Amino acid sequence: MSERPDGPWDPGLQIERTTLAWLRTTLAFVVGLLVLLRLIGHENTVAAVICAVLTLPLGLAISWLVWRRHLHSESRLHQRAPLPGAALPAAASALSALAGCAGLVYVLFT
Repeated sequence: MSERPDGPWDPGLQIERTTLAWLRTTLAFVVGLLVLLRLIGHENTVAAVICAVLTLPLGLAISWLVWRRHLHSESRLHQRAPLPGAALPAAASALSALAGCAGLVYVLFT
């Protein structure tokens, strides 16, 4: 039989839902960028390569940050310590800005 959590809910499930939401967000950004890079590539290959070099590694880094944040949050939750900082939202904001710049490149080159 499993242990019953201290409160009326399992606090670990909140961290899992948040992790899944971050992974969905990152996946949506990366897929959107791939489609955008494909469109840019039809107009200018050099611009597509530059946009890919700037944006896709950041998408992979955000995925890594999501997983690392999940592991740290899980351990800190059991220790009743403060949860991790804001590196993940900052990286997602940077990816969003770069995706917007890539979209601007597409608009300017078409």
